[in-house]
Amino acid sequence: MRATTIYPAAALLALSLAACNNEEITPTPDTRVALQVTSGIQTRAYDATWEAGDEIGIFGYTQGDAPAQTYANAQYVTTNGNGSFIPAQEVNTIYLPTDNTPLDFVAYYPYTAGLENSIYTVDVTDQSDQSAIDLIAADWESADRISSKVSFNFVHKLSKIVINLAPGMGVTGDELEGMTVQLTGQKTAATFDVTQPDGTVSITDPDQSETLTLKANAEGTFAEGILLPSENFDGMTLHLRLADGGFFNWTLNYSTEADQFKAGHKYTYNITVNRTDLYVTSTISDWTPGNGEDGENGDAY
Repeated sequence: MRATTIYPAAALLALSLAACNNEEITPTPDTRVALQVTSGIQTRAYDATWEAGDEIGIFGYTQGDAPAQTYANAQYVTTNGNGSFIPAQEVNTIYLPTDNTPLDFVAYYPYTAGLENSIYTVDVTDQSDQSAIDLIAADWESADRISSKVSFNFVHKLSKIVINLAPGMGVTGDELEGMTVQLTGQKTAATFDVTQPDGTVSITDPDQSETLTLKANAEGTFAEGILLPSENFDGMTLHLRLADGGFFNWTLNYSTEADQFKAGHKYTYNITVNRTDLYVTSTISDWTPGNGEDGENGDAY
């Protein structure tokens, strides 16, 4: 169901007069009032704030039993990264009906031009730019000319994995440099209807299974990835390869608590790389908790 909460906002006219008498002024019938957009955010791929230049797409609908789409994929941008969004171009401006009837709005990030039938295509194959694949969506908000502000709250529709690595027995920090971190058994393609913010992503090919190379730092101490939600951990193994050719495997089904990647959850694994094995523990941070249990030893080769 669409949310109908209205957020109070001053009408966008005669501001100097309003400052004098502190009275709310109702727009005249021929006055166009633009939608005002602010947003909160659960977390982003890197932190809990927007970045300058981030763009969202907004859809607007009439209310009632047979809602009609009035705005499709309007492009809005937060130029300073402060969560206040304005139209990317004048042509994108959303104006509220002059008869004071309300509209319902949903939004998503990252903005993508040319969506067909509000369907967003997800592809997590390339992990090099985490922000570019960090799909988030906001639930319905309503506004009219008198209360012309919406405040979107975005939540994650995908899953996140973070790997913290440290040298252990028989391994030096230098030996971790240039490490490659991969995760097997991954679906990489899906779709999401951005006008159904409570919905889930739909896997394009359930029979597909790929090995993803996660984004790792040069020191070999950190890797991260944004993943499609999964029903289980079957076939999923972390594969760590050192620059000298040595490698380690750790099966995700070793986990005793988490058994799948859930949307909006972040799974953090802390791995000590010993010469003969791995030791893995897990903690919770940032996104909705995904796991929080001790892991078990992996295998070295």
